[in-house]
Amino acid sequence: MKRREFLSITGRTAAALTAVPVAVTATNAFRHGGLVPRHANRADCVISAESLLPGHPDKLADLIADTLIDAVQDAGPCWGPRGAVDVFACRDLIVVAGRIVSGFGPVPEECADMIRQLLADTGFQGCEQYVPDAARIEIRLPYIEALDDMARGINGEPGPDVPAGVYGYATDETPALMPLPTLLAHRLAARAEAVRQGGVLPWLLPHGRTKVGVRYLAGEAPVIDSVELQLQHLPRIDYKQLWEAVVHDVLLPVLPEAMITDAMRVRINPHGYCIFEGLLTQAGVSGRAVAADTYGAHCPAPANGLSGQGTVNVERSGTLMARYVAKHVVAAGLARRCTLHLAYSAATPEPDVILVDTHGTGAVPEERIEQGIREVFPLTPLGIFKHLDLGRPIYRQGAVFGYFGREEPALTWEQLDLVDALQRAV
Repeated sequence: MKRREFLSITGRTAAALTAVPVAVTATNAFRHGGLVPRHANRADCVISAESLLPGHPDKLADLIADTLIDAVQDAGPCWGPRGAVDVFACRDLIVVAGRIVSGFGPVPEECADMIRQLLADTGFQGCEQYVPDAARIEIRLPYIEALDDMARGINGEPGPDVPAGVYGYATDETPALMPLPTLLAHRLAARAEAVRQGGVLPWLLPHGRTKVGVRYLAGEAPVIDSVELQLQHLPRIDYKQLWEAVVHDVLLPVLPEAMITDAMRVRINPHGYCIFEGLLTQAGVSGRAVAADTYGAHCPAPANGLSGQGTVNVERSGTLMARYVAKHVVAAGLARRCTLHLAYSAATPEPDVILVDTHGTGAVPEERIEQGIREVFPLTPLGIFKHLDLGRPIYRQGAVFGYFGREEPALTWEQLDLVDALQRAV
């Protein structure tokens, strides 16, 4: 069954994303939290996506989990399962559970030091009334240190230890081949964190989240329907000053002017103040923000989160490969949008299912694309691990602001090195 069609962005929109922002004053750019009524066409639809700042409890748990996974990768480049961890974080306690394979990674005392340093780097120090202090949080590490074996397939190559289904997605609506709402939400979150870390808005605290809604219009370039930011802050800042400063220093440098209309709604801390929030009042669990980490509402989310997963686990490596393949399908001109589903059985290296959905935008039949994917891309856990060079400490940098649509060379699943091969195979 085909999913509802969402129109791709035109070249005009792609140009707006890469254009230099035009100088606009905060007072004239948006109405102060106002709601402008409008008459929407029935063919129109709004899709939203969110992103979490590093101090958000769930995202902090993700960062801790992938910091430890990176430490395990640092132990050497050889193939093999080295562990997978889950993290629980609250005001006074951080718990790391799961397994670390013997002979790899730091000892518990080193893990605790790494976690405290991460907390301090994220802003959990010097303001204990509003954020927990890194030096005072109890850290428990009841993970299992043990030998481990991957399940063996019939041909002797390691297969997944449990059944797994993963998804990848790509669209030509942005130059990064990512959905526009997801891309803008991550850029706003990254900008908010940058102005906090850089001292531009020194009264901001680590916790926060962003949400962007994009209205897709029939036959026209999409426009931004709404923007919402929830940013923790010190009580010394007046709300009106906070609103104007966030608009000027966070929103305007990120949002493309061509996508802004008078009808756009802007909400900044909708409840007013946001002081006693984040880890002070909430608990976080790693892997819970999987939709924000991937594609939002544009694509089904994997059953398991990515953060903390071992790099040979198909839940993680398969999700990265699915994005890599879907991006190639779009870059090769075979479709304007592509959702790829891979399904694996336990102990079987090759995927049982390779399903491509081009949402009605395909230039060739989907069955031909699926056959080309089987011919060109390595899809076994070992093949993925080697082809994407996943045995490196690169996961902490992907644990915040999304795993996909990034330009860092270390994130190999964003590369487009097999486009010609896929075109020939199809």
